[in-house]
Amino acid sequence: MDFFTALLRAYETAEETGWVDNSQKSISPLLPIYHTSRRSNGKDTIAVLLDNEGNFMKAEFIGDGESIVFPVTSASVARSGKNPAPHPLVDKLTYYLSEINQGQYDTYHRQLDEWIVQCQEQEVKNFLGLIQQFLLQDDFIDKIIQSLFGRVIKREGLKVTYLTSDDSEKIVDLSTAFLEFKIDQFIGYQTVSVTNYVDLHKNYIAYVESNQKANIICNISGKQEVLAAKHRGLIGNAKLISVSNNIETYKGRFKEREDVFTVGNQTSEKIHLMAKFLLENEHTHAWLGSGQHLINWFSDDLTNETQLNITSPKGEEVEDNGMIDFGEISPVDIPKFQVTETNQKIRSAFIHGKKQFGDGATYYVAIVNKTNDGRVALKYFRQLAVSQLLENLNKWQEKYSWQVKKKNGEYFECPPSYLDIILAAYGVDRGRFLELDNDKFKSDQFQKLATSMLDGKDVPETILGKLSDNIKQRQKYGTTWNKVLFVSLALLHKYNKEEFTPMLDHENKNRSYLFGRLLAIFELLELQRYQLDGSKNDRITNAERYWTAYTSQPAKLMMNLTNKIKPYEEVVKLNNPGIFNKLEKEREEIMYLLGPLMQERGINDPLDYRFIFGYYAEKQYFYTKQEKNESEE
Repeated sequence: MDFFTALLRAYETAEETGWVDNSQKSISPLLPIYHTSRRSNGKDTIAVLLDNEGNFMKAEFIGDGESIVFPVTSASVARSGKNPAPHPLVDKLTYYLSEINQGQYDTYHRQLDEWIVQCQEQEVKNFLGLIQQFLLQDDFIDKIIQSLFGRVIKREGLKVTYLTSDDSEKIVDLSTAFLEFKIDQFIGYQTVSVTNYVDLHKNYIAYVESNQKANIICNISGKQEVLAAKHRGLIGNAKLISVSNNIETYKGRFKEREDVFTVGNQTSEKIHLMAKFLLENEHTHAWLGSGQHLINWFSDDLTNETQLNITSPKGEEVEDNGMIDFGEISPVDIPKFQVTETNQKIRSAFIHGKKQFGDGATYYVAIVNKTNDGRVALKYFRQLAVSQLLENLNKWQEKYSWQVKKKNGEYFECPPSYLDIILAAYGVDRGRFLELDNDKFKSDQFQKLATSMLDGKDVPETILGKLSDNIKQRQKYGTTWNKVLFVSLALLHKYNKEEFTPMLDHENKNRSYLFGRLLAIFELLELQRYQLDGSKNDRITNAERYWTAYTSQPAKLMMNLTNKIKPYEEVVKLNNPGIFNKLEKEREEIMYLLGPLMQERGINDPLDYRFIFGYYAEKQYFYTKQEKNESEE
């Protein structure tokens, strides 16, 4: 199934299940065809309240963030140019005033007249008539302005000057303000607005379609429909379906530009409204940076109430000092994945709510990109059986998770989020956070990670290569080093068909792994010295200072670091011989395993990524052992 067909089927399913034009189902409702919505900023949308005889009662600005729903025409839904077409009922104030633009004023009332004349539902007809009756009053605009501002001094067009509560003059321009209409006690005691009057919406749809004559077979629905001459914008005025105005793009193959891709008006409406709904719903949309957006839904869970989030596993608080006692992982933004015998499926990491989809459902995901102000491009689309989706996500989770320690002392495994991966690979340390200024590049990396996960592929080699380089340059990172370390451990521990764990492997004879262990010993000895005199562990150790040089020439720097830490070593040996003996025993084991390699030609070659697992496991082993010894005491 292609992307457009999938959106069409989703809309039709929503119609069958009562999601369309139902404000109870969602904060941002799925709009009926031939309608649009507009969100108020608190100063640009005015609600006019009339009584049930059409008399003006009051006007007030609609609150910030509140939305209105109203009918549109094929000409007004994506209007632009010097003389944009009016909407049928709700519109900007400029369309209601002949003094502003006589042509638009006449067109507005002609459209409304035609709708009223053809309206067969008497209740709806009365509603429309009361609104038009009010708008035809010579002083309707003055009533609205007086109600809004009180002490009005003058009005020039839609520029209003009025006195504030402290008697100072203020000027406001209402030329971009929309009017929404409400009628008090219109149905019983109920106040009915254009937004919530569902029968009005249905009547408008019937009115539009009664004036259409099917003249094409839609390439998407396969049904006879009227040709969609214009398509509504998806992100602003940027269109998902459009044809170039340059005839050279189709002449020679097609007579007219519409011949390239024939879409029915009703189908176009449903496709775009479904995509708009998915983009506005918090569980079905993720912004990937730049102009890219990811939308996803299930065939039986259109709004993704399951809350599957493939871009960022859910977070959980961990120990303040991180994964282990020496503070290897910052608790900020650590995702959750609790590994137990009964709960090791993908939903524990990527599903934030209760599972709503069925085992036989289909999962749809698309990435759309706003390439410019006029066009939206489809960058990626997949449909997967739920079983395949879970298999691919489980594969990702199992391969790219690493342990984190919670505040209660328990360990759990979790995969890093896409953003953590991208920032660890390409971000720049700017104090407390890693940042990446190139938004388009970041967006492209998001897409690569999302498509790799969904297609059951591995993390791109370019990212793994960057992480392998970054862990050798610890001096580039301050507190953000913990994030880089966590992501690197998670993504590289099953690289090259090997597997490293947090547990120390005393039998591992890999050169990089052993030199990583030795680097940890150098660091631990110096840290123990600082701990003896109560110094904080925020001092830079020699192991950190010479980190990059050590990973480039380990055998040479090993001797340098051995000499550098001798003063610290002597103090630890004298004041805490137990700790010194434990660390010395580890060093002796490492040197014993390194012994046969020391005469080899490549002993001083740069270390590969495996060193970080030796370093990490050695420190984990030391602190875990310390915890056990202290608990035994």
